[in-house]
Amino acid sequence: MKQTMKLEELLNVNSFLKAIIDNTDLNVDCLFKFRLLGIMKIFEPHVQNFESIRNEKIIEYGKKDDDGNVKINADDKEALEKFGNDLKKILDTTIELDYQKLSPDDVFNNGVPSDYLVGLYPIISIN
Repeated sequence: MKQTMKLEELLNVNSFLKAIIDNTDLNVDCLFKFRLLGIMKIFEPHVQNFESIRNEKIIEYGKKDDDGNVKINADDKEALEKFGNDLKKILDTTIELDYQKLSPDDVFNNGVPSDYLVGLYPIISIN
């Protein structure tokens, strides 16, 4: 089913998905974890595209340090502002994705702590 969200929201949800999947201390139901992995795979191309563009912008506005790493100097307000403005345009982009939202029954009582559930809210169906 087609869903839409802003890229910024997608990146935020993806970080919560990754945190749940990578946290071996959580006792998350394996079928639920499998479902979360599937959603992450759908998000993955958009996450990679954003990271690629973000890195290009760092190279564009940054300078090499003594170790050869490119960074935007915190004192370079103009470069930071241009970098931020460019990323904001990208983060405000609406993305269309084909996945089925999680139902509340899928999410609750599957070992996911409440602070993680807040991060998953955009991909939970509220019918």
